[in-house]
Amino acid sequence: MYLVVAVLSLWELLQESMKSAGAEEKALAIASNSFHQNVRAVSVIVDGGWSKQSHKHTYNANSGVGIIIGQKTQKILFLGVRNKFCSVCSRANNINSPPPDHQCYKNWSSSSSEMETDIIVEGFKKCEQQHGVRYISFIGDGDSSVYPTLITSIPWGYAITKMECANHSVKCYRTALERLVQEKPSYKGRGKLTEAMRKRLTRAARCDIVMRSKETNQPQAIGKLRKDLLNGPLHCFGLHSKCSTDFCRTAQQRHQNP
Repeated sequence: MYLVVAVLSLWELLQESMKSAGAEEKALAIASNSFHQNVRAVSVIVDGGWSKQSHKHTYNANSGVGIIIGQKTQKILFLGVRNKFCSVCSRANNINSPPPDHQCYKNWSSSSSEMETDIIVEGFKKCEQQHGVRYISFIGDGDSSVYPTLITSIPWGYAITKMECANHSVKCYRTALERLVQEKPSYKGRGKLTEAMRKRLTRAARCDIVMRSKETNQPQAIGKLRKDLLNGPLHCFGLHSKCSTDFCRTAQQRHQNP
């Protein structure tokens, strides 16, 4: 009983914290003159997790959580939980008895892989009512189904834009490299895609992203980043004819001594 009361008290505190964070994001949107159809427009970060490892695995977790964070304040604006299991209901079912009166937290019966998307969509639908703002752009996982669902489920979905999470993009790059050498064992070995080279390629991609993210001219930085990422394997394997002088020492030396 005491545990239930404590959890409810923490949830109430979290609700107050999210309300305050929403007010901050709203004020910042007004200050920066960021509006969509006369409603304050803000950017957010979204992510999800499960009670057990599910990403690219079995997708059978009993619980999942989704979270929306204000990009400018870095504070929580929305949090949701999906549960496929209730211990009280389960015990009653095991003895073929109706469950006693209780606070049942089971609120999900679909696939565990759909939990994150459902929670994030709920957060977007409630943002005007809760905070008086619209989430107009977000940073999220590269392989998430959240974006296409938002486009079709939110009234202003046509205007929502997505930015890829840099960490997740690099993680996916490394995963693709690992899958490549598994499918093509001949690519392994000295002078090829060794483990050290796969790590180096991943580090190079991260370096490219970090460097270009600091540039103020975003359209130009995006073009540079595209070239950097495509050239990354050539650079790592010692071919520097197309390298940028921004970070490649060989290219810098060639530029200084043509």
